[in-house]
Amino acid sequence: MENMEIENLGKSIRDIFDEQYKYIIPLYQRNFSWRREQIEQLLQDVFSAFKQNPNGKYYIGSLVVLKRSNGDFEVIDGQQRMTVLSLITKILGINKEPRLFYDSRPEVEEFFKAFYLEDGNRNIDYSQTAHLKNAIEFIKEIELDAENQIGRINEAKEIVKEGVSFYQYFEKNVILVRVEIPQDTDVASYFEIMNNRGAQLQKHEILKSFLLNKIKGKSLDEFAKIWTACSQMDTPIQKLFETEDRRRYFGTNYDEFCFTGLTEVDIKSGGGNQKPLFEILIENNSFVGDAENNSIVDPEENDDETKYKSVIDFPNFLMHIFKVMFPDENIQLNEKYLIETYKAVSAKLDSEEFIKNLFFCRTIFDRYIVKTFTDNNSEDGERWTLRKPRKMNDKWYYVDTFCKNDEEERISDEQSRIVKALSMLQVSFRTRIYKNWLFEILNWFANEKKQITISSNEYIKALDKIILSNYKGLYNDKNEMFTQIIENTNINKDNSYSLGTGTPHFLFNFIDYLYWVDSKNENSIFSHKKELKGFEFKYWNSVEHHMAKEWAKRNNILQFEQFIDNLGNLCLISKNANSRLSDRDVKEKVETFGNGNLGANRQIMYNMTKNDDNTYSWDENKIKAHYNELLELLSKRDEILNNQKE
Repeated sequence: MENMEIENLGKSIRDIFDEQYKYIIPLYQRNFSWRREQIEQLLQDVFSAFKQNPNGKYYIGSLVVLKRSNGDFEVIDGQQRMTVLSLITKILGINKEPRLFYDSRPEVEEFFKAFYLEDGNRNIDYSQTAHLKNAIEFIKEIELDAENQIGRINEAKEIVKEGVSFYQYFEKNVILVRVEIPQDTDVASYFEIMNNRGAQLQKHEILKSFLLNKIKGKSLDEFAKIWTACSQMDTPIQKLFETEDRRRYFGTNYDEFCFTGLTEVDIKSGGGNQKPLFEILIENNSFVGDAENNSIVDPEENDDETKYKSVIDFPNFLMHIFKVMFPDENIQLNEKYLIETYKAVSAKLDSEEFIKNLFFCRTIFDRYIVKTFTDNNSEDGERWTLRKPRKMNDKWYYVDTFCKNDEEERISDEQSRIVKALSMLQVSFRTRIYKNWLFEILNWFANEKKQITISSNEYIKALDKIILSNYKGLYNDKNEMFTQIIENTNINKDNSYSLGTGTPHFLFNFIDYLYWVDSKNENSIFSHKKELKGFEFKYWNSVEHHMAKEWAKRNNILQFEQFIDNLGNLCLISKNANSRLSDRDVKEKVETFGNGNLGANRQIMYNMTKNDDNTYSWDENKIKAHYNELLELLSKRDEILNNQKE
């Protein structure tokens, strides 16, 4: 390995996929396993680099290969990235023929061959290729500019900065470091060396060491203990402390926030029990209390609602803390800037203040931000939860954050409204980076409320303010983006909002939220109050034409191109449901999916489709009627949202 000859390591995407090269994924390599999160990170990082410096180079990692005797490259390390790049380059049109092949995996080979023949992969339906098929959909639908929620790949490739298009940038400026190992290398030994190297320190671990180094006269042990508890985003924070600390930090009933600062240590006398810094950094995180050693009974271990999944990871959560503490700085809510941000504010950053803000915001996050927990009875196996701890006598457990003291078993109206608002924001802006709505909530608590206890009504008002600001952003401060279609006027693309699949997902979710809130108001404006069934917001990520384009073509619907993409003909559904619905008749759609977990807008469209005589119809007139009602709904948004009990 020391005699490895390395030449011209940096290769552009065009160079990597040049027609002279052929890459083979050997049989011993695992199957493709990247999910949306990894693909999203790759694409958004590249697009961010393009925006910052379209003429610079952007390195996206390494590719380790072994040249076989026939000249083909066997991929030793980097196959996940290579697989995604082979999909992206085909979608962008950079790479028109497959350059990546799989040993002894005929289903995958067949999939790639079909994919390169104008997306013929849609007819390939093997379990071994499901992740590849999903990856293609992710690549096409991911918004490359996560901060502004714009720019899918087919649109973004034509964006030009300083004379360079994103297509050109991806082709020529995105660089892989291709390392060719000698042909006599023992591949098994290579993998052993790689595994024994151990993982490099992550950015948040480096940040922790920087912060610890700045602490003077305070307990490093306590800092590390709180930091590690805060980092475990999928566990309620009260569960991560032993009884004594739990009482000290959260009060006798575990529902307060009592931390005021780190414990002081006597430096002159050697710091008491203060450990050296290097021990703090490498010690095992063994502080989490065991229930058997506590004087109270912990929540049951099988309580699914204390085993939730967070909507954000710890490194990105840390970026929110920086922005909360330094609102005047241009801090990007993306963990890749974590160390860069620390260095920018280091001179005025106090480590004790940072841990205070981190601890407070993490406690707020647990109590006031939705998470998901496993529920096999749900359509996607998950449900939303919003919980807080409660202690009575010698037992403690979790209850709804806005439950009524005497009605713990029945969800309160306020709790339902808040869960709806939060889950609507999360499914609309799902990425872990640039989660601006979460920052606005944390900032509101940390810099305005400055306390952990608030009323349900003031939280609802704060959430609705955030929601309305996102709606206002859709039309860039113009008066409105919609125009009513008057009677006896046909719909056309010029007189209506008709973006089809380009319609922002937030708009659909906002419409569902308004319909739902109106149905719960005593003086509801619209007539759907009785017919609307309860629903949960899900990660519906596919825009469905209720009257399908292909169906309209087959049935010779006149002028359908003028109204097929109209907002009144659209709803948001899951990708799986969209592929199943495809170009079916509206009758089949309603009969097949009408009893599922449907958003309010989709329910109303289905109810309009089913006539009083149990026949089914959906035409331009119904689309116009629904479109005009949507405009009225949106125009009365303030009245609907403010119509709540005080």
